[in-house]
Amino acid sequence: MSLPRPIRISRVEWVCMRNDPVLPKAVIRLVTVRPRAGDGEGRPCERYRVVTWAPDSADRMLVGYFATLTEANAAVKFDIPDPATVVTGHAAFGMYGRSR
Repeated sequence: MSLPRPIRISRVEWVCMRNDPVLPKAVIRLVTVRPRAGDGEGRPCERYRVVTWAPDSADRMLVGYFATLTEANAAVKFDIPDPATVVTGHAAFGMYGRSR
C-alpha cells in the first residue's frame, strides 16, 4: 500500500492526511538543524521535522527529524479504527440495506 503524498502548503511546509479527509494527521517542515554544543565540528544541515497536527501549535508533538520528505511522510501512521465501530456486510453500503 502506498501512502498518500504530503500536500505542500508553502515552500518549506507540508501537511499529511491519513484517516480523516478534512483534518491533517501531521505537519512536515524543512528546517536547518545545527549541532549542539560539544558535538564536535558538525555542520548545520537540512532535515524534515514531523509533528502531529493540532489546531493550536502548542498541542503538537514531535514525531522526529528525517533526511528526506519520503522518510518523513512514512513516519506518519494511520489510526487503527476501533473494531466495534467498523461497519461490515451490506450495512457498509448504506443504500443496499434490507427492505422492510
